[in-house]
Amino acid sequence: MKKIIKFFQNHLLVSVIIVALVFGLAGGIAGTLIARSYLIDSSYNFSSGKYTDQGIVISNPKNVIVQQDVKIDETIKAVSGSLVGIYKKQQPAKSGEAFVLENFYKLSEPSGQGFIISSDGWIITGLELEKVYADYVVITADKKIYAITRAQSDNLTGFNFIQVAAKDLPVRKFAENQEVKRGSSAVNVNWLGASWISSVRGFSGKSGLVKSSDSASKKLVLNEKLPAEFSSAMVFNLAGDALGLVDSSGEVEPMSRFKGVIKNLFQGKIAQRASLGVNYLDLSQLVAVSEQNNLGQKGALVYQDQKGVAVLKSRPAEASGLRQGDIIISVDNTEINQDNDLADIIQGYAPGDKIILTFLRAGEEKDAEIVLGEQK
Repeated sequence: MKKIIKFFQNHLLVSVIIVALVFGLAGGIAGTLIARSYLIDSSYNFSSGKYTDQGIVISNPKNVIVQQDVKIDETIKAVSGSLVGIYKKQQPAKSGEAFVLENFYKLSEPSGQGFIISSDGWIITGLELEKVYADYVVITADKKIYAITRAQSDNLTGFNFIQVAAKDLPVRKFAENQEVKRGSSAVNVNWLGASWISSVRGFSGKSGLVKSSDSASKKLVLNEKLPAEFSSAMVFNLAGDALGLVDSSGEVEPMSRFKGVIKNLFQGKIAQRASLGVNYLDLSQLVAVSEQNNLGQKGALVYQDQKGVAVLKSRPAEASGLRQGDIIISVDNTEINQDNDLADIIQGYAPGDKIILTFLRAGEEKDAEIVLGEQK
């Protein structure tokens, strides 16, 4: 041992080189392990567990896997309080009566489900209750039972609005269409506690180039078709904002489509839709053959439909002087473009609302103050 120590003392340079080689080798091994863990591209497919067969793939999943899983569970728990079950009214038990199952509401057997849209008891549902609402009750997540005081139907979407005598109900924010991003996660939740994890594909419009300002044009499209039990269920993003409502055919109505009619309800009016009264072409969907006839890449060109009508008679657009060939470029400073369709913007208003509509006529910019009417 003394000879070894004496050797290293007499050969200091050799000692330094050997120590450097040892640490270099150890550093190389550690670096390889780190690179293998963090730098090599990898992905995680939810092929097992609670999200089986739901198409979620996360690239480079270091830490993200757990965070995504936890975030989805947090979202489901957060939004569940805004969902309600709708049940056929049962008779209460008489004093001293023996146990009778019919005196209880079976939570697993709802007639329908709904989503709370106001803290004072307004609820939207796919269940048709306008004429029979007195025969049903609403049960909230905290198992409180509420009688339904009134109901109205929405003829445009087929959904219905009901109100219960309640206060301080939990509500969720409605996401605007422009906030909905392709590829973002979508959490579908129903009253019975089932959930379905998907992602946003985008929006789909009605077939045909000519659109009507009085008929909202877009549906929210998910990458997976929802199972039947999610009819009237809600779709949320990971922030817990409401993206849309699933109809009976499995399509998703964006929540922005309900803004105007809900505003009417809040003002004590009937569920009525706003009307502008023009047919138009979405210029963001057209590309000019040459610069000579280029109209730009945005705006709504007032244009005739198959019946030859561009501006409907006795509607606000006609009263304001709009005519075929005008290009509507904004409504209340909201620009008409590929993210903001004219019909979707108009359906965010209620009948009687005043708007400032900006349009181009022969290249000259003009403004028109218009009071929106009611759809017939």
